[in-house]
Amino acid sequence: RRLFLIGVDGRPCSRKSTLTDNLMEKLGAEALFFDDFFIPQAAWPKDIKPALPFPYIRDAEFVQGVKKLSQGLAFQYQPFDWHSQKLGNTKVIKPNGIIIVEGVSVIREEIVSCFHKKILVVSNIDNEFEAICEREKNIGISNWKQLFLPSVELYWKTKPWERADILYAGRGITNKRRILPSLTKAYP
Repeated sequence: RRLFLIGVDGRPCSRKSTLTDNLMEKLGAEALFFDDFFIPQAAWPKDIKPALPFPYIRDAEFVQGVKKLSQGLAFQYQPFDWHSQKLGNTKVIKPNGIIIVEGVSVIREEIVSCFHKKILVVSNIDNEFEAICEREKNIGISNWKQLFLPSVELYWKTKPWERADILYAGRGITNKRRILPSLTKAYP
């Protein structure tokens, strides 16, 4: 089957994964998840701080994987295992059919040209932290406040909606006409 890469981006808890799961099921697609490149916390540098690219992600490996897939090459990596908090068994993604690349910052300038379609899942920023607390069951919330969300803000200032082909109404967006105004109001 012919390769077709789709980038699904958005803020935390925007429902990127829900959209990706639905697309995988409907289209028979495979997925590469940005969160699979999480660095075990024990391996973080002591002076870790918010940055772009995210310092808690094996970013160079992720970028290399997206580029390899876009060139028609297989990509082998070890996804992070959230239960053991360690790297898991090796996984291989072959460049066949539809592959969805999902995660915060995947349609960034550096790799945006790798995608045939780019989707930004827009969500309500006003209750984002509450959604994170609910999903995470209040575990690791200090990392969200001090590291993850400030890093996301750095990415969001790059205006990913300007690189997206599709703006998709995610968590908390009930009126599709409010998608673009909510983005431009928060990030002029």
